[in-house]
Amino acid sequence: MALPIVLLLGFLVLFGSLTLDPPLPGSGSVTSVLWTASLWPLPSLLAIVALRRLRRRLCFGETSGLHPRVWLRMSVLATPAVVYLVAGPGGWHDMTWQWAAESHLASIGLMALPLVAIEVPRMLLAAVAQVWLDGDSVPGAPFRQLPGFLDLWPILRLRLAWPLLMVMPCVVLGTALDLLKLAPVWHEFFVNTSVGATLGMLGMLVLFGLLVPFWFRISFGVKSNLPEPVGSLLRKTAAALGFSPSRVYLLPTGGRAMNAMMVGPLPIGRMLCVTDGLLGAIDEESLAGVVAHEVGHARMGHPGLLLTLTGVVPVLLLSPATALDPLSADPLWQALFTLLGVVAVWSIVRALAHRFEHEADIASVRALGAGPCSRALLTVSGAAIPIRHSWLGRVSSLHPEERLRCMTMLRYELEPEFRKQFDATGRRLRVAILIGLLISVVLAGITWALDWRFERVIWRLNSGDVAGAVQLDLEIGTDIPARWTKTWKLVREDLGAVAAITPSATSWEEAAPQLATEAWQRGVEVILAKGSAAARPWFALAAEGGKRAPDRIMRRLLYEFCRAADQSNTERMDEVRRLVRRLGVPKGLEPVFAQ
Repeated sequence: MALPIVLLLGFLVLFGSLTLDPPLPGSGSVTSVLWTASLWPLPSLLAIVALRRLRRRLCFGETSGLHPRVWLRMSVLATPAVVYLVAGPGGWHDMTWQWAAESHLASIGLMALPLVAIEVPRMLLAAVAQVWLDGDSVPGAPFRQLPGFLDLWPILRLRLAWPLLMVMPCVVLGTALDLLKLAPVWHEFFVNTSVGATLGMLGMLVLFGLLVPFWFRISFGVKSNLPEPVGSLLRKTAAALGFSPSRVYLLPTGGRAMNAMMVGPLPIGRMLCVTDGLLGAIDEESLAGVVAHEVGHARMGHPGLLLTLTGVVPVLLLSPATALDPLSADPLWQALFTLLGVVAVWSIVRALAHRFEHEADIASVRALGAGPCSRALLTVSGAAIPIRHSWLGRVSSLHPEERLRCMTMLRYELEPEFRKQFDATGRRLRVAILIGLLISVVLAGITWALDWRFERVIWRLNSGDVAGAVQLDLEIGTDIPARWTKTWKLVREDLGAVAAITPSATSWEEAAPQLATEAWQRGVEVILAKGSAAARPWFALAAEGGKRAPDRIMRRLLYEFCRAADQSNTERMDEVRRLVRRLGVPKGLEPVFAQ
């Protein structure tokens, strides 16, 4: 089953646009959202055009105009483009901030809503079109009736399972962050310190790993009652290879998908799923070879290795990478480097997945010989509905070609020298992963140690412990590294401002009411007397203390205006001016925002 690459790309565009080009408060409106909502059906309309042209092509032999595959590819490109227009220029990001208030769960749900509404219908239409295309085995021969939605429901059900599967991490992450807000000190630790953020993300990875098998069963409708007598054979084979027979399940697909998979990156809850199509396509000996292959994944530690390399290592390297201050680069370069990073990571994941498929095949060879698994591969490749012939399908596939896999198994069984080289490559790969993990731990530890004395001040300040933050800042003195100079200037300005209003506060609950009124008043005085840049810390506190105030949008806008002035970003200042004038200039600030 190919991964939903377009959906994943849409998420990347959605969150990437928010990071690289954060919206100004008040820049969105219900009108702008409604206007851009007219673009939501565009990717689906392109897929519908592909279906109509494909129907005329297959049923009536019409070949004029653009090929249906071209329309399908345009629908693929339309999804991220429309998501960007809706989320950024359309103001959806800002409306999400306004509607979600302070709830992380609501914010994640609202942010993902346009992507789901745009991509899921297109994904289903494209699935139907792809099956029609792949079923056109005799070019030019007209069909009397093409399979429709009801006939293809099992495949469509599998496609719908992917978005449903993605709901779990979004809900868990949003809920965890909302629960953390009940303990503000720990919320700030996990959100605003590098060591806390790393520990939090690693904890989330473990939690996701534990929940994936359970949620996979729900998303894909997995069943425990395998048909007999093949069910007994599969469970017996699994038990003989050291895998719990009670963890062998059936994945219903209406007989259309022929696959087997080991689900769960962690040993707890891990399960082996076999599709109904595979059970009906190959003999019992070949099925035993498939089970040996999937159990081989678990016995050779592939899920854990992939989790380490694609999850743990990137999380550990996040702190050292952040120390390089990538956000100071031009947004275009940031987007380019992000894209290159995603391509590089996916290339590594794909190469590793291919290698691990070969290793699992070898595990089957060691248990049963090359025959059973090879026959299963060849039978499935010859009988399955081909649904991955496009370039996107090849890129998204994590499996090497069947004939190459069969050749590798046969050579491993018959050629001692090849067997020796293959095993040595596997050992070197694991050593390399271990070295990469150790280097990541060392780099992360060095970064944490160097930054902790500064992050501890920020942690205390952001949690409202003003007195504690002032004391820790005094201990730091003037020993400021070059890479902290700019940030520390801002931190000390904010700390000085809040200490001037609530010097003895130990929490935001205690400080917020006073900050909401006094910080705003002082900000107005300073911006009129000393200029916008000097007023930045005061309006930062006014925005922090007035999160629930009716004028929170205006408070945030004033902070953004002063921050842009501090950064000499005149273009950003002009954007804020226009928004402030549109919303109504606050009393006392008319000289600053006059025409």
